[in-house]
Amino acid sequence: MVDSYFRMLTSEREGIAYSKAQNRRQLMTFVRRSEASIERKLQNISAVLDMLGAQWINGYKPLAHYQDALVAAVERNIGKTPDVLYPASNDTRPLMLNDDALFVAPPSIAGFEKTLTPAVRRLVGKFDPAERDARNRQLGKAGEKFVMDFERDRLRRSGREDLANDVRWVSDLDGDGYGYDIRSFETDGQERLLEIKTTCGHERTACWLTRREVDVAAERSDSYRIRRVFHFRNRAQMFEIAPPLEHALCMTPNTYSAEPR
Repeated sequence: MVDSYFRMLTSEREGIAYSKAQNRRQLMTFVRRSEASIERKLQNISAVLDMLGAQWINGYKPLAHYQDALVAAVERNIGKTPDVLYPASNDTRPLMLNDDALFVAPPSIAGFEKTLTPAVRRLVGKFDPAERDARNRQLGKAGEKFVMDFERDRLRRSGREDLANDVRWVSDLDGDGYGYDIRSFETDGQERLLEIKTTCGHERTACWLTRREVDVAAERSDSYRIRRVFHFRNRAQMFEIAPPLEHALCMTPNTYSAEPR
């Protein structure tokens, strides 16, 4: 079943048409399960990929509570097709630019740890979605552009064409050293400095913060926001985190700059 899922995922990533219903019916011929049971198991596979910060099949929304044997099967398939850990190269829009559909509240930590079995923890540690996202410049730029378009559209729909025209993609036009990616505004003209963190994974996927970003968040706490964009290649949504960052984030130092004494 996992092999079949990965074949469908590869087709979807390559823009090749396929039938989910036909695939389920084929699975029923050699798997002694109902079609509904097969669909839930395919959703379980999506859930494992979601934990890894990877793209999953649209239409098979992640469903938790899976067995460790499924985690192992997913790992074997990733070993055969490691490209699934990276976003497809197409630049399709994740969603329409719509406030209600895109913005959600920051996630609660309640119950999340219960979904992390030892097998899942090991797999996430092995493939480290935070590191992968941080090194994926194409994903980062795509997420920044998406937020740029959203911010301009939001301000224009609010009647602030003047502010929309002043939204600036700082990291693209001026460089990465400012500690934020986009300079935007609230509809009353208040400045917003947005650091964009994009992942194909779920809303609690870890991300990296630089020392510069943490410092600017503290220095400009009135205007600084982390804009977390998640499920970018499925049904993208986002939320904001305002300073003090340590009140909303579990911040763990895991990289140090070292030099001889």
